[in-house]
Amino acid sequence: AVVSTQSTGSANMNTHQEIKAHSELHKTQGGEYIKSIIYGGLDGIVSVFVSVAAVEGGDSAIKIVILLGLAKLVAGAISMGVGDWMSASADVDYAKNERRREKWEMDNYIEGEIDEMVELYVQKGLKEPTARRLMEIISSCPKLFLDMMMVDELGILPEEENQVPWKHGMANFTSFIIFGSVPLLGYIVFLLAGATHTNSTTTFGVSIGLTGFTLLLMGAVKGRLTGTNIIISSVTTLILGAIGATLGWLVSFLLYKYTGVSI
Repeated sequence: AVVSTQSTGSANMNTHQEIKAHSELHKTQGGEYIKSIIYGGLDGIVSVFVSVAAVEGGDSAIKIVILLGLAKLVAGAISMGVGDWMSASADVDYAKNERRREKWEMDNYIEGEIDEMVELYVQKGLKEPTARRLMEIISSCPKLFLDMMMVDELGILPEEENQVPWKHGMANFTSFIIFGSVPLLGYIVFLLAGATHTNSTTTFGVSIGLTGFTLLLMGAVKGRLTGTNIIISSVTTLILGAIGATLGWLVSFLLYKYTGVSI
């Protein structure tokens, strides 16, 4: 009996530790900047690669390829960073304005707000008396009731009001710069080694290889952070990135073919 009790206690302790570890992992999996990092990184690597592919070929000077790529890198990073910052700011402003409106309604007509919440929870499956009793209890704590109204009525989580817009913009900008630099690395190495022109497929091949590998790596990181299948996430990211790059290159090729405009 003693052994059985000890075994049960040990099993319970292990289960508790597993739950705690899973909970701590869960907190990191929904990182608030994942969207900005993936969005900026994917746009950066694909758009810069397309810029490189558009001027690759023939006897193009490596310096020209690098300069055009860097111009796209800096301009794109600034545009994406500012855009993400403004988008996050708009989300925060909207959430705060809705909270003020809901708070005013709660302060001036609490009965009406309770009725709305009761109706929502009846639709979720609760009996009307149970839902009303629950809302009357929760409404005794104004902040909790207000948070519930924001989530259940408007779909706005409390975390959305606490975003720091400039951090989202910086995450997007930094990710764009880091990942967008990858297609240029091969050209920079060849330039440092003394090459002056892209008169072979070697430099472009290196750029393709680095870009593909980085897309796979980005997908793996995304899968790890979001708790999805890493292999599926990696392959999906690679395929989507390849499709985007191919379509971008195709547009530049068709423009050259039918207009004769070339860099």
